[in-house]
Amino acid sequence: MNSHSGKFDLHSVKTRRLLEKIGLTIVVILMIVIVGLPLAWMALSSFKPSTELFKMPPSILPKDWSLVWYRDAFGNSEVIRYFLNSLLISGVTMIIDVVFGTFAAYSLVRFEYTGRKTIMMGVLAAYCIPPIMLMVPLYRIIAGMGLKDSYLGIIIGHLTVTFPFSVWLLMSFFRKIPRVLDEAALVDGAGSMQTFVLVDLPLCISGILSTGIMAFILSWNEFLLSSVLISHDYMKTLTVGMSTYISSTEINWGVLMALGTATTIPIVILFTAIQKYFVEGMTAGAVKG
Repeated sequence: MNSHSGKFDLHSVKTRRLLEKIGLTIVVILMIVIVGLPLAWMALSSFKPSTELFKMPPSILPKDWSLVWYRDAFGNSEVIRYFLNSLLISGVTMIIDVVFGTFAAYSLVRFEYTGRKTIMMGVLAAYCIPPIMLMVPLYRIIAGMGLKDSYLGIIIGHLTVTFPFSVWLLMSFFRKIPRVLDEAALVDGAGSMQTFVLVDLPLCISGILSTGIMAFILSWNEFLLSSVLISHDYMKTLTVGMSTYISSTEINWGVLMALGTATTIPIVILFTAIQKYFVEGMTAGAVKG
């Protein structure tokens, strides 16, 4: 009786695990379809001539592959300027987030000082505030400082969105590192800075890289604050520049599809280059040590 019961329990466990794997696989496939299908449709539509864009019934693959929309988009020198502006602003924003966010997160996790909990709550509150609520006060502050329509002003605007997120995410990575390692380093004669540089920083490098990726993506895709802080064409980012192809009378879908596809390329390249560290960082940050 016990033998049969044990076999039945083992069989039920295997069946449950199999069903869980099948269910998880189905969910992952559905998520890939939901996320990937619009991107694939956008990329394929960017190669369709105007006669195929609105053809009914629609075709998935272009019958006549064409680069006309890319020529129209990047034949305009302003679009290249938009692209370079986005690259510069997102790159600088990412570097500031990673460098200063790492020091801020490490100090909040590892040290005890007056106002530490208040700063942590402030970071959390800033992270939770929707960017649209910051639009008017941020515009007044930056305009009052004379930084409207400047790279510095736009970067400050982007940092109000990305920096609290970066600090909060980096805090989870540093919390995972056992304090025993710091104590051992201090016993061996290392100072606080040496402990940070030689012990904690190497263990958190995957988390720092993944945070940098997320900060770059947030800055690269940011539209609302950039549209308010920018009025001159030569300062527009790519997301703001794309809106010029949308008017009350006409939407240039072909150029928008081409620019939308081009906008995703830097993100794909960056993510692919350090995909391993991104996965490790996101996994590490999800576990509290």
